[in-house]
Amino acid sequence: MAKDTKNILLAVGDDEYEAELAAKNAIAEHVPQECRESAVEIVSGDASNAESQLASIRECMSSVSTPPFLDPVKLTWWKGVTFLPGGGRGGKIADDVKNALEGLAEFLAGNPLPPNQFLVVTALKLLQTSVFAKRMGAISDVMICSTPDRSAERTAAALGKLASLAEAEHLSFSPDDARAFIAKAGSNTRTIASELAKMRTYLGEDVHEVTARDIEAITSVGGDETEIWALTDALASRNTARVLDVLKQFQGDAGWTIMISTIVERWFRELIVAKVGGGGNDFKSRKNAAAAAAFTLTELRLARYRMIALRERLVSSQPSDEYVELELLRTVARGRR
Repeated sequence: MAKDTKNILLAVGDDEYEAELAAKNAIAEHVPQECRESAVEIVSGDASNAESQLASIRECMSSVSTPPFLDPVKLTWWKGVTFLPGGGRGGKIADDVKNALEGLAEFLAGNPLPPNQFLVVTALKLLQTSVFAKRMGAISDVMICSTPDRSAERTAAALGKLASLAEAEHLSFSPDDARAFIAKAGSNTRTIASELAKMRTYLGEDVHEVTARDIEAITSVGGDETEIWALTDALASRNTARVLDVLKQFQGDAGWTIMISTIVERWFRELIVAKVGGGGNDFKSRKNAAAAAAFTLTELRLARYRMIALRERLVSSQPSDEYVELELLRTVARGRR
């Protein structure tokens, strides 16, 4: 955010990772580490009908209208708003939602947030000629997080982002190796960040310069393996919300359920080997050993059994996506299954 009186950040565009990163950077800048759990209030903007959209607007209004209680600061993150002008289905939103959004912008303009309060809004789309966009633009720092249409422009944009994303992982590239990395990983910001995290683990904490050999060894072509990597990482964290979020990337693809059950069953089998002391000291073995540490051996065996049973059911019948999700969540749920 700017250092003037604008303590509202509006990050909009189809590069959701960049918008979320801007929000997280705002939190890091304005909210002390020790009070982030209580001083950061997240309001979901993912609403599919007028009733839930109006409720989301009211919740945002309530949050920004309420000053911090015990903390020195407060930051409201209105996250992933799906119904700003130009962002709804067919580009249209209901009139009462449109009026409520304009009312929110007018309220914020007429009642500036105090110096110790901040508002971050992230959204996929926003019609810049709309009344809401113009009113918010006057009182906000606006960040456009869009992916260029042309391939050459996407590559240039990705190269421009690579240095800062790599720095966050304490990595660096020569100019030639930076181009080689982007050429192989692709230009999607989330994929780049995921591949950099994978590179960080591969190199270990003491190595910072990425070479062409490292890129060849570990970087996925076009980021094709990133989603599987993200899924196993989510499973290893035993965070059901993260698992569900990653699974959304697969739904709709033909045969995704059988593919996922097969890969996850094999992954749990590898974790069992790591748990009983098998495997080596290469990158994959170290990563599996770290993931296995989050489970007991019995939990790993039960999880693998669930995936074998799920795959057999998928082959013989057609269970719903919800059933597949539930079985995956049961592999990482704590306590009784």
